[in-house]
Amino acid sequence: MIALLLLTAQILAPSQPAAEQAFAAAVSEAQLRRTVHDLVAAGPRMGGTPSGDQAAALLHDAFTRLGFATETFTDPPKLAHWEDAWKVTLGSGEVIESAWPYGYSASIAETSGPLLVVPNLASATPDAAWKGAVIYTPGDVVRAYAAIASNPNRPLAILTSAPNAPPRYLDWTRISELPARAGHPVPVFGVSYLDGRTLDAAAALKTTVRVSLTSHVDERPPKTVVATLPGRERGRYYLVCAHGDSDAGGPGADDNASGVATVLEIARVFAELRRTNVLPQLRYDIRFAVWGSEYHSSKAYIEREGARLGELAAVFNFDETGTGAEREALYFESNDVPWNAPLLKTLEAVAADYAGQPGFWTEYTTNPSQGGTDSYAFLPVTYHGTGTTTLEIPATTIYTAAWDRLASLKQTPGWASKGVADPVNLKIDYSLYYHSSGDTPENTTDREPQNMVKAVKVTGLALLRLNR
Repeated sequence: MIALLLLTAQILAPSQPAAEQAFAAAVSEAQLRRTVHDLVAAGPRMGGTPSGDQAAALLHDAFTRLGFATETFTDPPKLAHWEDAWKVTLGSGEVIESAWPYGYSASIAETSGPLLVVPNLASATPDAAWKGAVIYTPGDVVRAYAAIASNPNRPLAILTSAPNAPPRYLDWTRISELPARAGHPVPVFGVSYLDGRTLDAAAALKTTVRVSLTSHVDERPPKTVVATLPGRERGRYYLVCAHGDSDAGGPGADDNASGVATVLEIARVFAELRRTNVLPQLRYDIRFAVWGSEYHSSKAYIEREGARLGELAAVFNFDETGTGAEREALYFESNDVPWNAPLLKTLEAVAADYAGQPGFWTEYTTNPSQGGTDSYAFLPVTYHGTGTTTLEIPATTIYTAAWDRLASLKQTPGWASKGVADPVNLKIDYSLYYHSSGDTPENTTDREPQNMVKAVKVTGLALLRLNR
């Protein structure tokens, strides 16, 4: 088997070092897909929730089976929400299949009320007709929510198709959250743009809507899993990480089961190649971390490490490595951070060496900091970071999609990637299913599993070069 693996590697990349060939050849697309499916099957995996705890146990077992010394840390408690069951049905009996509750919505027993359309909640004043009704709005709810919830004429529930901007969220629902607290009296459900049209038409026929929701809000601790591949020398380590929760409580296949699968696959390949002596022991430890809750858990890790954080050589974070709407690109974040240069130049060198070869990539680039993910827990506020530490720790996020629309960024002066047609005016790819009910394996990671493969390969090869 090992001989076949090495032969396959030589065929794929005959000019590259044997260790790099072996690593690239060992990456399994099928395993990446299986991991995503297993995580999504557990539920949204929000930190501190039952599905989050289940996913942490699954990952602890997976790392342990690979032979890693593995720890599960109980992070500081935070307010968490999870939803067990819900349903939105028209009076005709038609189920609004896309309906998905907003986080921190209160439970409501199965209840019916007349359906009313309110085009703009922010400029509307609840009147007597609202009381006991179900409101549908195409616009934003969160900014108008407090005034509505405190009004004696508040509705039973609110349905919204925001952002209501086709083709975005056409047949799937943008999921959001109410302010993080318990006791919100009016549950909110997101619906797709098309189901919004259905509700609009149904309201004209004076129909009713039946809603129900079983939800929970509680102060609970997320669970973070950390596994270590020991190196030859103590005193330094590399951190490979991803947040384990979905955003806002959706399926979270791309955001961020794909990132977790990428972390686990890098660990699996290193463990297998070390077990079979295909790779020598690396110089420094590699720690693999899956954060129980985005930002909350990475900041807790920094605080838990204390002075030992000075041993951290670099952070490789993954967030959304499983899809892309318009491009087939790899992105390496935060080239505006001066001390990131050696780390990012290594990733760029790997990307350039393998570009265009079968099973690798064609488009790649570094880009300026954008914020919004766990690498920024290790960076100062100047670079969209949290300022949790004052240490100058190299930290990057590797991804294939960000946000919910194509972004245009000016490249950081002094950086110009060979991997994009325009190295100055960057186009950052996005997910059609960002923060939505549609972020399922069938829509994202099963369609483009090669994106996860590329993220695993570029990171593993960079680690081989940095950690010899």
